[in-house]
Formats: sequence, C-alpha cells, structure tokens
Amino acid sequence: MEKKMILQRLWYLFCCFALVHVGWANAYSNETVRKNYKIGIAPSHVTTSPNSLLNNTSQWALVSKQIDFYKYYGVQFTGLSQFTSIDPKMLVAFAKKETISLGCEFGDFHLSQNMTERVVQSAFKQLDPVFQNKGRVDSLHLDGPIRRMLKGVQNHPHALSLGEISSLLVSFWKKIKLRYPNIEIGLVTNLPNWDYTQKLHGWNGHYTDRSGVTYLQALQEVHAALLEAGEKMDFVEIDCPFNYYREVRTRKGDSEVNNAVKLSHIENWCQKNGINFHLVVNAEPRKFGAQGFYDLTCEYVQRLHDDKIFPHAFIIQSWYKEPSSHLPESKKYTFMNTARDAIFLLDELYPRISKAVK
Repeated sequence: MEKKMILQRLWYLFCCFALVHVGWANAYSNETVRKNYKIGIAPSHVTTSPNSLLNNTSQWALVSKQIDFYKYYGVQFTGLSQFTSIDPKMLVAFAKKETISLGCEFGDFHLSQNMTERVVQSAFKQLDPVFQNKGRVDSLHLDGPIRRMLKGVQNHPHALSLGEISSLLVSFWKKIKLRYPNIEIGLVTNLPNWDYTQKLHGWNGHYTDRSGVTYLQALQEVHAALLEAGEKMDFVEIDCPFNYYREVRTRKGDSEVNNAVKLSHIENWCQKNGINFHLVVNAEPRKFGAQGFYDLTCEYVQRLHDDKIFPHAFIIQSWYKEPSSHLPESKKYTFMNTARDAIFLLDELYPRISKAVK
C-alpha cells in the first residue's frame, strides 16, 4: 500500500511538472466533461517481444498504475515469424498483479470456404491460452471484419455481401459468447479508408468507392442483425491516426474532410444505441520515427479535446516498427514514454468521475 501511495504522489508531481514545463494542455480550459473514461495500451506486435515489459513493470510503473486494460494482438499466440510472441502465463500473471483487464485484437477474417467455422476456431486459438492459464479476456476487438470480406473491396470468389457478412458475424458472436459468456465484442475500423456517409468523406474512402457501402450503413446493418438475434455490439473502436485526422481534403483533393464532425456523429450514434465508443490515439511515425510517434500522439490528445471528442475509452496503440523500444517509460520516445506523457494529458484534459486506487 505504501508503494502504491508513493507511485500516486509521483504521478501527481510528474503531471504538475509536465503541464508547466511542456505547456501542451490548456489549464484554463472550460470544456471539462467528466466520465468514467477507460485508458488502454497496445504495444506493437512487430518490434520487440512484450514479455520483457510484462515481467518488469518497474520500468513503466507510472503507466502500469494508470491503465485500465492491456490489449494484445491475437496473432502473438500463433507462432507466425512476422509477429512477436507473447507468453500467456506471463500475460495472465501481469494482469492479475496489476489488476487490469485484458483485450484481444483479432483480424483473421480472410476469405475461404467454410468461413464461419474457420474464423471461430482461429479466434479460439487466440483466446484460449489466456483462459487455460486461469486468466480472462474481457474484450474481443474485431479488426476490420467488414472490409476483409466485402464484395467490391475484396475481389475474391468467396467475397460476401453486407447482408451475408452481418449473418456471419451474428453466428460468430453466438459461438464466441457460448464459449466465453462474459466477453465483450466490438468492431474496429480503419476510418480514413471509408466514407462515413455520402457527405462525410474519408481521406482515402476507397472501401466505399469499391463497394458502394458507407461505414455508417455497415454499422447500422450489423447492429440491427445482432439485435434481431438477441446479441449486442458492445463497442465501436475507431482507428484514425492523427496524420489522417488532421487532413482537411481527400487524398484526391476533390472533397472536404471533417473528422471532428465524423467522430462526433459516431459518438452520438453509439450513445443513442447503448454502445461504447473507443478511440485509438496514435500516429504514423513516417520519416520522423519514434519522435514523430511521440509528438503527434500527444498533439492528438490536445486536438481531440479542442474538437470536443469524448470517447468512453482511449487506447494508446502501435502496430508500427517505431518506436522500436517499449521501455523504459523514462527514456525519450520509447512506446511507454509516449504512453506516459499522453496519459498525463488525458488525466488533465479528461478528468474521470472516479478513479479506482490500484
């Protein structure tokens, strides 16, 4: 208990110092909306193995005490050489020690015969290792299932219509819930590649161009199919790195882009339908490397607040090769250093109604 109190005091002092020294946050902002915000992290699966950070929270003590959940990539249990591996025993021990939830990002919706059963079995393989080690996965984050299967977006003999995708997802939901009754399931989307509506364009928008389907249309159809089957979409998770969020014209330059309006619409749609709204907060490093990831991610937090975007959950996430190092949080431009500084901005700009002492 004494150690926890010391860490909390250090975190408070750190936040106060950073706000004065760095000057990112506007301490006099009147736009304060209090919610029980959740904060999660998801270190990259293509850099170094996360086992070292799971086994050594002393090098990221401030971050580990501030997060509510850790999202791993399911492919880290597959043994595929292009991804780092993760030890399920270590992951479970870490989650129990830090009293945080675990989420799994799953994207194996690649087209094939016997599609539903193959996808379900693949998901089991990416979830079971946690449960078999007496742990629990609280949320399953489905990465782009619609665009991975949709006719037009995919030129494949087994590509599906939106209605067929909705039916497949209902069956998937039911089979997952039968095995893991308490798990929450939601959709993750790469928003810049969709037009959200016919008037709210994406920077690329090519998924809509190729299929004729807007993302709002897809959301509504999947949501309706789940409700009719007695199931529920628990959350919608938006992937829109800051490089794209700040764009004001489409890639072709032929239409205006307004991502603040788009995210506000998604937030309102989620609230109306009793669905949580998650937002991934990150940026493509591009030629600026780890420093680019750090600078733009922190800038993103401030911009979201300025634009009055209020998700239920913020996720500091990377799927990039930079930052190449996860640790330590005290070293400039590591992943945990970015997470630490982004989280202190979130704490200042998005104060929580209540915050459990860990």
